[in-house]
Amino acid sequence: MGLTTGEIRDRAERFRAVVFEELHEVRSGRKSWPELAPLYEAQTILESSRTLPVIERAIASADDEEESRLRKLLRWAARHHLEANNARLDDEFSYWRATAKVETGDIAVPVSQASVLTHSTDSREARRHLEAERYRTLEEAIPLQLDRLSRWREAAAELGYGGYREAVERLAGVSLQAVLREARRLIDETEDLYREQMRDELRSRMGLRLEEAESHDAGWLKRMPWLDGSCQEGNVLETLRKDLRDIGLPLEIGGHVTIEHEPFPGPGMTACCTPVRVPDRIQLLVTPTITQPGCIALLTSVGRALHYAYTDARLSFEDRALGDRAVVKAHGLLLAGLSQEGSWVRRTRGLQGQQLESYLRTVAVTDLFSLREAAARLEFELELSESKSPGDMGPRWAELLSSATGIRFESRAFLETLGQRFGVARFLRGRMLAAQLRRELRERFDVDWYRNPRAGPFLGDWFANGLRFSAAELAARLGQDRLDADALIVSVRESFE
Repeated sequence: MGLTTGEIRDRAERFRAVVFEELHEVRSGRKSWPELAPLYEAQTILESSRTLPVIERAIASADDEEESRLRKLLRWAARHHLEANNARLDDEFSYWRATAKVETGDIAVPVSQASVLTHSTDSREARRHLEAERYRTLEEAIPLQLDRLSRWREAAAELGYGGYREAVERLAGVSLQAVLREARRLIDETEDLYREQMRDELRSRMGLRLEEAESHDAGWLKRMPWLDGSCQEGNVLETLRKDLRDIGLPLEIGGHVTIEHEPFPGPGMTACCTPVRVPDRIQLLVTPTITQPGCIALLTSVGRALHYAYTDARLSFEDRALGDRAVVKAHGLLLAGLSQEGSWVRRTRGLQGQQLESYLRTVAVTDLFSLREAAARLEFELELSESKSPGDMGPRWAELLSSATGIRFESRAFLETLGQRFGVARFLRGRMLAAQLRRELRERFDVDWYRNPRAGPFLGDWFANGLRFSAAELAARLGQDRLDADALIVSVRESFE
């Protein structure tokens, strides 16, 4: 007897939990790299030839709500096919990233951590040297990266939904070109503001003209090493937990969130949220946070944990765990936005007066840099998806990112992005939804909504939807005509006022 949709659903939920357990082992430092291929190979019953026809037949006779759930299950089954076919190569790449070393002088660090060291280094010449050595090491993985990309394309074609981009759009119900149009509009409408602010920041912080700046300089600005020590995990996490309790949205709801404190994190380890089983088992890993990126990661992880922990347990597996991941991105980014709220930063980091104003200017301009970089990366990934010579796309990568940011990018850096598979589109859609939700919260509950007791029940009900609705559907529930960049552009402008 063949599989039923109920059996596929049950097996998918169990398999998803096993995969996330493995990923948590890596994220928590208990393993150095994931070994996913054996997990996929043990689940041949979930092969697409068995699952997709069953789900497609069920969709044909389903009512609207059931059809929505089944389409999420179909998307998961299709992605399972892609990931299963690439698992061996992905494991090999994870192993390479964990073991390949960037060597410079007496220093040898894993290639996966080299950028962290680079962006923490004050000397510009030392940063440039470290970056060059990192790119040289990345070149070792060119054949493996191209193999991964080729196999991903082949596996996508096997699904019968067109090329990889077409398959993504068809299964997710998202037009990547529409996301790109909004991203380009963001670039166009912030052009003068960005150039003026980045010129001022580079001149005051580094004595550089915009035309002289390189990507490692932007990385150093985003890292803000001069603030190390002002952001302690205890201050940020405990203040956030207290605020959440005070508004009736405790992070500890029902014991769903397990907080693991890692007092001696490995190189590059940072806060993360792993939703093993939604909503019952959410792992939140926190580390001693002394860096600006560490603070952002902690806030983002708490936002994601809240989303999963407050998801209504009565929802179907699909509506709890398999929907539009841009929604989870948005809720993480909503909390990450606290790092740009002056009153929040003053309470948690002790910055005052001119020091606080300087911080807020820097975080605003580096955030806008990241948005413009993401917009350019999406354009690159769309072009890459159609390229017959992906290994020759480096110069185009550098051209697009340099044009968007005004900062010089090294063409070899594109090698790191070959396996990212349109994740940047989810980020951009998440930022759009987060900006719309933030505007709603500020209008309903004032600028310090995160301390307003009336905001807690609203957010609790909002998170209870889990992944039942897409980012576009949630935008409509906020009264928006569509998921677009309008609120995000307004938010960006306000951050410089």
